[in-house]
Amino acid sequence: ITAHQIEERGYEQLEDALRDVPGIDMVHLNGYAPTIFYFRGLYGVENLRALLMIDGIAENNISGTNDMAGPAYSLHNIERIEVIWGPASAIYGNNAFGGVINMITKKAGDVNGLHVEKGLGTLNTSFEKALFGIKKSGFEVSLSASRYSTDGPRFTNRDPNYDGAYVNNAWSFYTNIAYTYKKFKTTLGGRAFDTPLGWGNLLNSPTKFLGLPPQGNGNDGTIGVLSSNFRGEKPGLEETFGRTLFLQSEYTANERLSLLARVEYRESGISDKSYIYLTVDGKKLFRVPTAQMSNRIEGEISGNYKIGEKHTFSAGIQFYQDNLERDSMGRNSSRGINFDTTTYIIDGRFNVSGLYTTFKPRYFSIWNTFGSYAQYTLNTNLLGKTNFTIGARYDNSNVYSTSPSPRIAVINRPIDELTIKLLYGSAFRAPVLSEELTANRLGQPINPEKIYTYEVNLIYNPSKKYLLQLNGFYNHLSDVILQTKVVNLVQNTAIGKMDVGGIEAKADMIFSKAISAFVNFTYQDGHQTQIGTLTSPGVDSSFIIPNIAKFKGNAGLAFHIAGLFTVSVIGNWVGTRQVLGTNPYGDVRGYFLTNLVLSTHKLFNNKVTASLNIRNLFNVTWLDPGLRAGDGMLLPTVLEQQGITGVFKIGVNF
Repeated sequence: ITAHQIEERGYEQLEDALRDVPGIDMVHLNGYAPTIFYFRGLYGVENLRALLMIDGIAENNISGTNDMAGPAYSLHNIERIEVIWGPASAIYGNNAFGGVINMITKKAGDVNGLHVEKGLGTLNTSFEKALFGIKKSGFEVSLSASRYSTDGPRFTNRDPNYDGAYVNNAWSFYTNIAYTYKKFKTTLGGRAFDTPLGWGNLLNSPTKFLGLPPQGNGNDGTIGVLSSNFRGEKPGLEETFGRTLFLQSEYTANERLSLLARVEYRESGISDKSYIYLTVDGKKLFRVPTAQMSNRIEGEISGNYKIGEKHTFSAGIQFYQDNLERDSMGRNSSRGINFDTTTYIIDGRFNVSGLYTTFKPRYFSIWNTFGSYAQYTLNTNLLGKTNFTIGARYDNSNVYSTSPSPRIAVINRPIDELTIKLLYGSAFRAPVLSEELTANRLGQPINPEKIYTYEVNLIYNPSKKYLLQLNGFYNHLSDVILQTKVVNLVQNTAIGKMDVGGIEAKADMIFSKAISAFVNFTYQDGHQTQIGTLTSPGVDSSFIIPNIAKFKGNAGLAFHIAGLFTVSVIGNWVGTRQVLGTNPYGDVRGYFLTNLVLSTHKLFNNKVTASLNIRNLFNVTWLDPGLRAGDGMLLPTVLEQQGITGVFKIGVNF
């Protein structure tokens, strides 16, 4: 996904860009973990089966919480987004399970000056963005920053005063300072993200506590979280953060040999300003503060060596230590609290406890992980041109160990215009701290999830103007951590297996300088099996993989009016999505959304641009399925989504 496509199609955040990519399903929470991404039908363990990287450095939350990207991750400084379908643990290790997303930032040579943007939109949305780069005498300096706020959609079916989908000054900051001397390039870089937002649609509203009618579909309004303002503050706050500092040096000896060494420090978590109002009986409200901070220290050395024209060898080693927060009893992966048990009467009728709860000292667990990988590629002239690649990775931790993750690829080009790929790979996803603690609580064994995938790709590229691609895949997963039930407000995990297969087709077309288009289609189908239960350990049960669309597709058409502006129209179709039998709502109907972007070319001596982005142009009513069991008690059966919205943006180059 190029910078040109990001601008032309009006992509502002990562979810905007991935929305138009085949093989990716989404569930929008409009708050906590704003969007959940699922590659190729691998539903479950929200946002933990995909690896998100920025410039090749992992960005997933260290403790394994569900937040990934979000409104603080602006795309104004992104040169391209690389997306890999399928497992890539052979190189990238943990979390490179269902897919990999790598956001490549713009460097000094891509910017050369100052670029600023200002945007205003519906729902009281506003943002500012800035990007600066300079390159001189071997030095390259790039800086970028952004701020984003919105009141968010008003889901009045939950609460007439709903205010749970806001974003309050989410911000980002990037910096890269690089110096090139002869064959060495050394870079000192850092990035920081802070995303204060509401809890959105994640949990039900306590309609009984508020004296409102229940929402139906099994939800009687007894259990839930407040979604309207209370005591002069927002109904809840989930302020996630991530910070990374790294130093790396690249050595290019010649066109055959290159080496990279990197050290980094990362921390991520939830700010201690976060809180939620919760009721479990519909009579009394509890204000529960939340906080969590984990950090990672990491070192990595990798290299590539080209042995003549036919042989290429790559290898690397990596070590990282995670300091993961848990409570003092080792029961969960968040900070312990000294709960204020006093009951306060608010507005003469609301019973509330926990108003002056304090945090306990921070406790933590240390996880050490060592990883190593190697990969060999042989280039031949067999059947035209054929490349054979074989590689494997091995990771070992003081908490878990994995078997080697192999990767085999055969890539054939019988003619220059046609590429045929045959791929086999396996990958793993290590359990996160909360899953390990839950498994210990339930007395269940837990191992890294494993995936084995088989894939064939056909890519036909007759010219720079046309590209056709057809993918067929089959995935088998074992030791799958299934999230099938909530017991006493705590997620119950179970071990299972999963099988999913499908087809993806895409076409990119440039008809002329004035007209370009893209279209893609996805078919996927699968089922999962729960291996025994706590009450029936010898009885397996099979069921569909919920919440994924068996059929979906996207199409876009761009018209370029020479020297003036571009009109881009994109349609997103998602078919019916089945849900688990525990969900009384039943299947969630499909939808078709239309997005329109009007953007000017660079005006006034290439200094000024402007755009108008209208999403859900025809104000279609649409729903996403509820997460996990979604039985209507604690977790909603379906998630209401927003109607038509618009944003106007102007950009200036200095």
